[in-house]
Amino acid sequence: MKNSHTSILRHIAALAAFCLFMAANAVPVACAGTPAAPRIVAATTAAGTTPLSPTGPASSIATTGNSTTAPLKTVAYFEAGPYWEFSLIYKQVRASLEQRGLLQHLNFPQSLYISPGWNASNADYRREAAKLMTNSSVDMILAMGTAATKALLAENNGITPIMSIDVADPVGAGIVDAQTGKTAPNLTIQYQRDKWYKVFTLFHQALPFSRLGIMYHDSPEGLSYSNVNEAREVARERGFTLVEYPYLDKAESMDTCTKGVNALLDQGVDAFYISALNCFDWTQGNPQPMFDILNSRKIRTFARDGSIHVRRGALMGLSTLNYLPLGRFYADRIGQRLHLLPPTAVLEKESYTPKITLNIVTASNLGIDLPLLLLISADEIFDSTLAGVQNATMAQ
Repeated sequence: MKNSHTSILRHIAALAAFCLFMAANAVPVACAGTPAAPRIVAATTAAGTTPLSPTGPASSIATTGNSTTAPLKTVAYFEAGPYWEFSLIYKQVRASLEQRGLLQHLNFPQSLYISPGWNASNADYRREAAKLMTNSSVDMILAMGTAATKALLAENNGITPIMSIDVADPVGAGIVDAQTGKTAPNLTIQYQRDKWYKVFTLFHQALPFSRLGIMYHDSPEGLSYSNVNEAREVARERGFTLVEYPYLDKAESMDTCTKGVNALLDQGVDAFYISALNCFDWTQGNPQPMFDILNSRKIRTFARDGSIHVRRGALMGLSTLNYLPLGRFYADRIGQRLHLLPPTAVLEKESYTPKITLNIVTASNLGIDLPLLLLISADEIFDSTLAGVQNATMAQ
């Protein structure tokens, strides 16, 4: 790609300011001076990929001959409905438990794998949560996502440990206190202050836009899944217009999402935020037509869930979850809460290392010259013209 001298200087100044901002907020990002080598991988289409398969907990886990004779700890799994990231993180947590030698002490009964569905009512979620909270055989509950966590807190007995995983906005959902960072005594959650504020700031600093489209179901959970409050705050501070479409149905179906995308295009957006909506779950449907129409209209697309969307055509993504240390974090807290680890055990620390992902072909199709420092700072670069190149490392 060709950049004029003036353009390069402008982008360098913008990215330098971005790096200083992230450093000041204690967010480790590879910026100029200490660049991390990005991975260059061949982009694939939806038809050429293998979707993740959600896997429910095993009916039982046998102990080994070296294990103690203590009864297994029973762990329940509770989600409002299936979502690709729930499955991925759950698998990583189990893998980390196994690496820690803890899995053999746990039982994940299929009868305690609860998933009412996204069309279920909040009353249904609370009813299932109450059953778990009054079940004396349950030693711990894995709560996947915002709706499940809120239902459990609404029916909380204050005793059963809750591991809250993959909550989009704990503060906005009322799960974590914004000032103190405190939550219910029996709840464990990984939380980074101002995370989504930093995400929107990064997007706007790296590739400026004027009108950002965002869509959601008009409910506390819907606002949380799409990080709307943070988007509004950054829009006020940085001077761009946030164009909102709050008319998705509760299940965030493909039909209402497609209507939302078209409505936002009619309102002249030049950028679009791909949030944690069910209609962007590649394991449940095919969002490709929405990506295609956005790209055909030269819209800058930014994905909060990085790689999975950027490889299929989104311009830029920022993966805010690193699944390997996240799995270790929750595995260690499970072991700690259930007294399966010694008090002196060193636990996985909370960490927030966002991963910047770019799609070179999308940028070219949109006529965008990606700033040099953004390319240097990227962790992954997808390019479908590099057929057969997988997980290659760019020479520095």
